[in-house]
Amino acid sequence: AAVADAPAGFFPISEISSYHSKWVLRARVTAKGQLRSFNSRNGQAMQVFDCSLLDESGEIRASFFGDMANKYHGMIEQGKVFTFSRGGCKIANRQYNRTNHRYELVFDRDGLV
Repeated sequence: AAVADAPAGFFPISEISSYHSKWVLRARVTAKGQLRSFNSRNGQAMQVFDCSLLDESGEIRASFFGDMANKYHGMIEQGKVFTFSRGGCKIANRQYNRTNHRYELVFDRDGLV
């Protein structure tokens, strides 16, 4: 039933899991965090920001790291609808994630918005 809720050709957020690697989401940005700097494990300075994505089926958190953070932070606007693809999926870290989704998305290399 959830697949039927998504716009034609787009993957429903409720169905995102680590078992699906090729997906294209169409979602509204309901919250967007500040661009922050941190040091990675190897001591390299990196940028990161996160946002919450909502479609008819559910909500999921997405984090953008490094080049993806620099590229998309100025482009993604809260309240607007975008398509997202080529990101990774991992088990949600409840310490940082306020959505009810079991997974969260990570865009760190060749993500597309």
